Parts: sequence; structure tokens; C-alpha cells
Amino acid sequence: MADRDDDKQKASPVTVVAAAEPEPASGWQWLTDQSGWDAFSAQARAAGEMAIDTEFVRRRTYHAQLGLVQLAAAGQVWLLDPLTQDRRAELGGLLADPTLRKWIHAGGEDIEVLARWTGARPQQLLDTQIAAQLCGTGGQIGYQRLVAEQLSVTLSKGEQQSDWLRRPLTPQQCRYAADDVRYLLPLAQRLLDQVDQRQRRDWLIEDCERQVERVLAPVPAWMHLSERNAGQYPPAVQHRMNQLLHWRQVEAERRDKPRSWILPNGSVVALAFAGTDDRAAVIRALQEAGRHDPQRDADRMLELLASFGPIPADFPLAGASLEGAEKGQLTLLRKDLEALAQANDLAPEFIATRVTLEARVRTGQWPDSLGRWRLQLLEGIGDKTP
Repeated sequence: MADRDDDKQKASPVTVVAAAEPEPASGWQWLTDQSGWDAFSAQARAAGEMAIDTEFVRRRTYHAQLGLVQLAAAGQVWLLDPLTQDRRAELGGLLADPTLRKWIHAGGEDIEVLARWTGARPQQLLDTQIAAQLCGTGGQIGYQRLVAEQLSVTLSKGEQQSDWLRRPLTPQQCRYAADDVRYLLPLAQRLLDQVDQRQRRDWLIEDCERQVERVLAPVPAWMHLSERNAGQYPPAVQHRMNQLLHWRQVEAERRDKPRSWILPNGSVVALAFAGTDDRAAVIRALQEAGRHDPQRDADRMLELLASFGPIPADFPLAGASLEGAEKGQLTLLRKDLEALAQANDLAPEFIATRVTLEARVRTGQWPDSLGRWRLQLLEGIGDKTP
């Protein structure tokens, strides 16, 4: 789970030491042997649902380093130490079981971490943050605030920047981690009742399935920087940017280093503009990227740039900035969306982002990527012209 107050990515110092068994404490149980795992698994399957969360570190690596797995079922909480207990096969079996409902909160990064550790693709994994958004809470609400509003329970956030790889874990860390799932199932039931009152269970399932698909999707063939000026760049520059981003992504995963360590965004843009004709500009871009030997690396980068070849016929150019009448259409579309959102007690950006609105103005159609319920809700919206 991301930080309780704002659900941002976890970032804490990485200090890996020899694993040691944390001291037991009341309010949770450690999964230390097969009998303990069998007991948890039996209770989860008997209840038909479970809650799951993770604590991890991602600062100097591309892939998150899993430090703790928290599980809850039937009113009990279990903690699993992945540094000392290899239960990835057993946990993967539960995650992939379509008959067992799993609950998580703001689970994008947790899905990534768990799928990588277990090798399993989660099935029937529902997210309380998405459920809350479908119930009219507005934007992406954090777990701490949601528990306070729905269950009148105040949670501490004092351990959210802990080093989850250091052993032994302190009782305070364990209590903090256990609370992340202790209230998750009661919260989920409260929200699910509200979702059902609004007849939006299908919406919840669709969005949660799409979240898993999005997180676990392979590296896309076409990648763009999310900057507003990209659409004004020449097609050749956009193509080189795309190829550099794809190369950077593959390298980051292969070397397990943050993308910005491989090549910062600013250097991607500079190299795309430089191309193969301006060695001096390539060297400057590599210097700004902090390369120790930009002269040597320039030769390799020029070879890489030369390997990209011509622009394919199906290469999707980034949309240029809206001009003139298109801006008026965007304004009208935004007003229509706000009215629609208010009528349905949803945040406008939860229905469609600005990028989606701009795409609707350019093409005259809503993108299929919105999914089934959003396309149905937006039917007729945007058909008027100013």
C-alpha cells in the first residue's frame, strides 16, 4: 500500500541486513511454517475473501524490493516475511484463484510487486480506492482518511518511511503494517454496500480488472513523454523520442535501475533533437545526464540513434496543441463533463482526463480505452459544437 496520507510511491533508505525473526506481538500472527499458512489459507477460503497489502522499498532500483506481506481474513491478521519465508507459490495460488475475492487499497504498485514475486496474475482483486471513487469521494483518497471517514478509526502514519528491509522489524512497524489490512475488509464491506446501492458493482469489477491489465501490460511499442509540447515536435524527433523511451524502459528493467538513472527525460528530448547529425549536441546531452565519459558514450548513443531507422507508417504522432475552434470545443466538453459528473456523484477526472477530452476533440470519438461503463455514460456528450 502506498503512503496512508497521500498514496504516493514508497521511498525509504535501502539497508538490507541479515534477516531475523521479528518478535511476536499481539494483534497479528507471523506465518512461519506450513501449518500456519494452511490455517490462514483455510480461513480465507472459508470466508471467500481476504485482504492483502505490502511494504516495499524502491529507491535505487527499478523493481520494488518486497519487505513484508500483510494478510487478513475472518477478523485475523497475519504477517509474512518474504526475506525468511518463501511462500510465493502458495500466495500466488491464492492471488490467481478466481473464486477467492481479494481486497487491496491503491493497489497499483502492490499488484506489480506481488505479481513479480509470485509470478501470478491476480484474479478477482478489488480496490477500495476505486470503490470509494465510485461512491463519490472525489479524487484518489488515501487509506488513512478513508478509514477515518468510513470507520471512525484514526491510524498512525509514523512508520510509513521505515526501512522495511532491515531486520528485526520493530513492534511499531509491525503494528503499522498490520493496521493496513486490519481495517481493510470492514472498510471494503462498507464501500461495497454503497457501490451496490448505486448499482455500480459491474463498474467496480471492470475498473479493477483494467487496473491489473494496465499494471502488468508489457512495454508498449509506442511511448511518448507526457509533456504538452511533444505534439509540436517534428515527426522525426517524436519517433526518436519514442525509440529512446522504449530503449530506456528495457534497459531499466534489465539492469534494475531507475529510468532516470538510465537517461533523464531532458536528455531524451535533447538526444531526439540532436539525432545522428550533431555529435556535439549528443555529448552535451550525455554530460547533462551525468555520464562519466560522454565522449565514449556518444559513439554508442549515435549507433543507437542510427539503429532506429525511418518512421514507420503506423507511428502515432502526439497530438498538437488545440487551436482556435478546438479550444472552444474543449471548453464546452469540459462543462458537459462537469455536469455529467455532478449528476452521477463522480469526480470529472475519474470519468475522463484532460488528455482524453483533447483526444475526443481531435478525433470526434471517445477512445475505446475508456472502457465499457465510461463509454456508455459519455454517450452523447461532446456531440454539440460551439
